[in-house]
Amino acid sequence: MIQPIHLDMKIAELVNAWPETRAVFVAHGLEALISEDGMRVLAPFLTLGTALRSRGIAAQSFLRLLNEAIAEEEVCEAPGLTDYTSQGDLTLLALMPCGIKVPFAKAISTFLAELRHAGGPEVTYAVEGNLNQELSYYSYVSTIERIEELPDIIVSADFNSFYHQSFYQRFVVPGNFVDVAATLPTASYEKAGILDPEHQFSILGVNPLVMVADLDRVGERPLPTTWDDLLNPCWTEEVTLRGNKDFFCHAVLLPFYREHGAEGLLGLARNVCEGLHPAQMVKNIDSGQGGALYVMPEFFAHRVKHQERIRIIWPEDGALASPVTLMVKKERVAELQPVLDYLTGKELAKVLVGARFPTPHRDVPGELQEKPLKWIGWNFMRNNDLAAVNAAIDEIFMPAVQRVVS
Repeated sequence: MIQPIHLDMKIAELVNAWPETRAVFVAHGLEALISEDGMRVLAPFLTLGTALRSRGIAAQSFLRLLNEAIAEEEVCEAPGLTDYTSQGDLTLLALMPCGIKVPFAKAISTFLAELRHAGGPEVTYAVEGNLNQELSYYSYVSTIERIEELPDIIVSADFNSFYHQSFYQRFVVPGNFVDVAATLPTASYEKAGILDPEHQFSILGVNPLVMVADLDRVGERPLPTTWDDLLNPCWTEEVTLRGNKDFFCHAVLLPFYREHGAEGLLGLARNVCEGLHPAQMVKNIDSGQGGALYVMPEFFAHRVKHQERIRIIWPEDGALASPVTLMVKKERVAELQPVLDYLTGKELAKVLVGARFPTPHRDVPGELQEKPLKWIGWNFMRNNDLAAVNAAIDEIFMPAVQRVVS
């Protein structure tokens, strides 16, 4: 394989070109170099070779790991849903958000192979990107009638069909699923109330959604500091959200609807200029196109090559916490305990933290672990049918935003 990196390369240049290498730096105690402050102060000037020599890290081994991380971005070592004729055939199904799918697939594949070789339980599994399943698998969930049709372990992203009342009342309320995590939460998780007080769902981590400002387009306007600032008329047709002509991200819209009702949705729609996938947002910023403000997962913000042109804004009231949820059939807990210990343990938590997904593990350090998070609330989810709430949101928001997505 042609080696795309070298020891004289500046760390900022390397990480901006291949964000998937961040986990390698974190694993070797070099997280400070690729933190937000490090990327601004040290990484633009410090070469990879100098950094490795200063910490006594073997250069060739580190280069090999970097190249493997780059290769893994293109190759997922886990099977997908199309490899199975029935979801009931699966022991473990993971529907992962962008940014963690590849690291998770490699980690779980490695662990399950080692478990099998050690004589542990045989686990049939599949790993898919959550975005690919928003219109396919999640619509299938609402048609399931028997618990046997579901995998024994489900890892999923965002506020999806597993939180809808039709599924919740049919399968969760009767006691089929149980929280298996025994984690001492971080202060940010505790303050936001992210862990399930009813112990039905386990939260492995969250995908934090933040604001990104294109400084060239912001001009003299004061940068937003809270989510409510996105409703300011000074941002009319300046805000880009994840979406398209048929869909906008409910992880963003739900908090505005909960706190401001229809008026908040209409105010936000007025300020939207475009609906894009976060990867397209990054390209817009790098090419100097688009509006002044973007709402995207925090890890995507670090894929912008021209970091000097942006400001990543972690709102004072917290990044919007889109959950990575673990659901486990109660009757299979004992048999699958080694797998559950891994999924809820520190080793996998380090993988998530390395990919910039805050976890509830207080004893796993990370740059984002103590930053404030904004949670939709368990009472809100249990007292409302999210399917009906999302439908009401779409009825208000989509017609108002059609001018930019038609």
